[in-house]
Amino acid sequence: MTVLPPNLLRKQLRLQRQSLSSTQQQKHAKRAQSHLKHFLASTALSLSKKNLNIAFFLAQDGELSTDLAIQSLWQSTPHKLFLPILKTNPKGYMAFAHYTATTPMKKNKFSILEPDISQSKWLSGQELDIVITPLVGFDASGNRMGMGGGYYDRTFQFKQQSSKIPPLLIGWAHSCQQVEQLLVNSWDIPLNGIITEMGFTEFHPPTPQ
Repeated sequence: MTVLPPNLLRKQLRLQRQSLSSTQQQKHAKRAQSHLKHFLASTALSLSKKNLNIAFFLAQDGELSTDLAIQSLWQSTPHKLFLPILKTNPKGYMAFAHYTATTPMKKNKFSILEPDISQSKWLSGQELDIVITPLVGFDASGNRMGMGGGYYDRTFQFKQQSSKIPPLLIGWAHSCQQVEQLLVNSWDIPLNGIITEMGFTEFHPPTPQ
């Protein structure tokens, strides 16, 4: 089996998701939102929590749309929604800010909108129950390929001790973004699961010795 270099594979996968039509995007988003609803219901039950702290993201660049899922979370669940904040400290850890339909927003250095609220109200990764993560590619072992900035890996490096440590990291992607195998670095943090238009898949990454 030939494993493509990360930069080449990343480019290939981005082009693949960008090539999806608006009709396909809408269909995938609707199906994924339904799978997310069932996943959250079972997770809230297993954690014995009615109100979960859930981090999401604003999709772009052909990513599986998050608009419908976010609207559903706002309108029909008691859960609290957060978005990542990149500008936190020199080491590149993200924080998370509460996100509602009326939250003031501003663009970060990548021109991605973030909540424009006081730093005193930000949460750390450890204070979340579930993090829905963007990704470029994933494999059947739960390995995740991001855009290469390393923000999620740095922010959740405390999960290297055990994948069972909260929060749950759940990928959000089109099924066409799955590859046979990704190259894995020692600092990469695997996913606990993935939601695509095909359903929810749980991963059981081995605990490092």
